[in-house]
Amino acid sequence: MEAINSATNLRKILFVDEPFAESDTLRGVRSGFLWSIVSAHYDADLLLLKSSIYQEQPVPMHTGFDKLYSLSLGSPNQLYPESYHILAAGQAERFAHTLDSKRYELIVFAGLRCLPLVRIARKILPTCKIIVDIEHNFLPELETAWKANKSLEALPKLWSYSRQHFWDHYLLKPDSICFFASYTDARALRQSHKLKPENTMVFPMPLAEATEPAIQHNEANYILFWGDPLNSANLEAGKYLVSELYPRISKKLVEKNIRILLYGPSALESLCGGRIQYAKPNTSVADSGAAEDNAANILPKLIANAMFILLPLATPDTERRVLRTAMHNKAVACTSITVQDMQLPENCYIGAEHTDELADKILRLVQHPKDIESAALALHQYCQESFNAESIKTKILTQIGTWMEAK
Repeated sequence: MEAINSATNLRKILFVDEPFAESDTLRGVRSGFLWSIVSAHYDADLLLLKSSIYQEQPVPMHTGFDKLYSLSLGSPNQLYPESYHILAAGQAERFAHTLDSKRYELIVFAGLRCLPLVRIARKILPTCKIIVDIEHNFLPELETAWKANKSLEALPKLWSYSRQHFWDHYLLKPDSICFFASYTDARALRQSHKLKPENTMVFPMPLAEATEPAIQHNEANYILFWGDPLNSANLEAGKYLVSELYPRISKKLVEKNIRILLYGPSALESLCGGRIQYAKPNTSVADSGAAEDNAANILPKLIANAMFILLPLATPDTERRVLRTAMHNKAVACTSITVQDMQLPENCYIGAEHTDELADKILRLVQHPKDIESAALALHQYCQESFNAESIKTKILTQIGTWMEAK
């Protein structure tokens, strides 16, 4: 608690983001959570970046600030990534003046979108501690989009990837201080930008209890492969499941009348047949962050009524799926690499290093349902203890205090 008390002696801090009140995106939810913490423990000012949409609609009401500022965002600039916040004419000067007049000791920027503003802040306040809260790394998906179709028609995708790559590497310095929403993004950016481990901290959003009731009848007799519809790499895991894993467990699944539901990229539908069926994601609800809780989305009900979740991935997965599985009191069966970044205790998941081992463990789960219940309970208890709001809040304040004390 000493670090927390030290951190709360700060004179002034600034929080910078687009309007986030009433937002249900992952970015908006994280900003709301972070702002609730820093505004309660610091003398905090809030700076909102307003896009052109706020010329026609009011900015949602925000609370908890000492001073409220706003800057206008300009049109996208072809020289910069489409994801970046580009200030309108004259707004950079206004931002610099605000920083110079207030002399903030800490500034929190919401996401890599804010890197152009981080650059200004570094110049005006070179001794100020600057934290970038990274909820999304745009580069991998841009790289995948380009490599999927290397042709003249795809040159705009190459240009998008090249811009993101250049500016991210130029603006995100090795001495940057970062929060991360994802263990996977943290690992990738620590490596590519040579970020110091002591200057980074991963915290997912606090775990909340699920409310979808389980359906107690035969229609719920299925194992759910949960792939991300926005991540084409999950298609490879689906192919692996169908071609390598399913033949090893099909006989027992037929005997027990158990199906496998594939949820994820639309290309998974072409892999289905017989006891392997496709669950189409709701097209109006994005499969990310708080939007998954939307009542129109089929996913929460699929999770709530599955026997367990199957993630046979060849790369580390984002912790979001594991945490949401825990929220629904479900067990996870997966390749061990899937959860390596989370460093889960071994009793919290059913892991295996190779196909035969994973198939054997799935067969055991099918024959011994109490093993599913045991793993689900262990995962739920661990995540509730490690990822509840109060514990995450304490870790955040302690980490900020440590960074503030560092020379």
